Amino acid sequence: MLLFTWTGLMHHLQDFFYWIFRMMDAPNRNMNVFFIVIGFIGAIYWITRQFKYNQKAEQEGTIK
Repeated sequence: MLLFTWTGLMHHLQDFFYWIFRMMDAPNRNMNVFFIVIGFIGAIYWITRQFKYNQKAEQEGTIK
């Protein structure tokens, strides 16, 4: 005879979702770090390019 209770079902679902989300935790942290690093690299690249453009514009007299 199979004993079935809603409480037992909910506990099993809870354990299942807990297991799934624990597995997703580590890759999400790594992806966040990856995107933060890419953002900083992009910002540094953009700032250096802007600095060079401003220097060139000052030399040519095209900046106000």
